[in-house]
Amino acid sequence: MRIFIFLGVLIAGFGKSAQLPFHFWLPDAMVAPTPISAYLHAASMVKVGVYIFARCLVSAGGAPQVIGVIGGVMAILTMIYGFVMYFPQKDMKKLLAYSTITQLSYIFLALSFSVFGSTLAFNGAIAHIFNHSFAKSLFFLVAGALSFTTGTRMLPSLRGILKKMPLVGISFAVAALAVAGMPPFNIFFSKFSILAGGIEASRNHPLLLILVLIAFLESIGSFAWLFWIFNGAVLGKPSEELNLATPLAPAMQVVLIVLVGLTLVSGIYAVGWIG
Repeated sequence: MRIFIFLGVLIAGFGKSAQLPFHFWLPDAMVAPTPISAYLHAASMVKVGVYIFARCLVSAGGAPQVIGVIGGVMAILTMIYGFVMYFPQKDMKKLLAYSTITQLSYIFLALSFSVFGSTLAFNGAIAHIFNHSFAKSLFFLVAGALSFTTGTRMLPSLRGILKKMPLVGISFAVAALAVAGMPPFNIFFSKFSILAGGIEASRNHPLLLILVLIAFLESIGSFAWLFWIFNGAVLGKPSEELNLATPLAPAMQVVLIVLVGLTLVSGIYAVGWIG
């Protein structure tokens, strides 16, 4: 009975946090205004599924190991799927939607590792909830700023952002490096904790190392892809759309600056939480 209850909670979490096979609603929801996407699809709504699973693990004092196996395997499958779906995306918000699906799978993976006794992985999962919220909200609002000023968020039309709009270019760079898990940005610390927690759990369950290795390779691949996107969109000579861009509203500039700061500072709190 305990297995079936946890399985129901896990399936409900998959639906709310856009994991396979219930992921399809999140990319379709990107038609919403960008600030709504930043709030609901980066910071709050999509995190409910992982929160419910984490809360149940704490309240029940753990879960049967079969739940950890199912959760870990499904997280890896979702991670691979989300990564593969990066490549055909031209709309920046659609790309960020699949990135969100992938990052949520890291949290499910970490919580699955915690079923095998890794406190480090559990703490990393909780830290990742907050770290991802700051970094991905910044990325969504960069997409919104570009859409507002240039009239497009299609990546092939966006070139030379840094030269024409330095603040947006810097914000783009910070968001991309953070989401890719590069130090000293916040997601590095929680992602490191998740992978280290997986290695910790694999001491008694060696097959978990396969999941850790796949997640590590996905992280490298994500960095390479985001670097390619950054090189094409941010650097170089401004495109026609950038040359015709309107000035960025002061309120939007303040929000970007605040989120850049939080993406840096929250890493310090993450380290304190992870221990």
